[in-house]
Amino acid sequence: MENPPLFLVDERIKTFRNWPFNDKVKCNVRNMAEAGFYSIATGTEDADSAKCFLCGKELDGWEASDDPWTEHVKHAAKCAFVQLGKKENDLFLTEYLSVIKQYMVNNINNLAEKMVDKIDAKAKEKKREISLHQKRKNDLE
Repeated sequence: MENPPLFLVDERIKTFRNWPFNDKVKCNVRNMAEAGFYSIATGTEDADSAKCFLCGKELDGWEASDDPWTEHVKHAAKCAFVQLGKKENDLFLTEYLSVIKQYMVNNINNLAEKMVDKIDAKAKEKKREISLHQKRKNDLE
């Protein structure tokens, strides 16, 4: 699946392929995923890069003793997932549905932003073409 539903803890766990910490430390894969993070690492040098599936906060420089929930609260206190303060399995249905709704709204907003950027880029290219055409026309006159 190209865009897994990252509001599911099991999908977030799957993203931690090269996580540098084992299950015996606080900053393990399960704790990271339960705190809302998924791995955004693209190689070994950034193996500890993670991002919240809901608020988008990116953090790296993790240490084995770091508590993912504590770090999430410290760096993104306004995150709706952090404010619920519960693991996925402890959420009430209404809370879980509100998380999914916010996740979907964020994805739609991100998609819309990318589309606006594409349209802006095409508009700039057209403007440049028109300007060059006008300059050539003026040079011929």
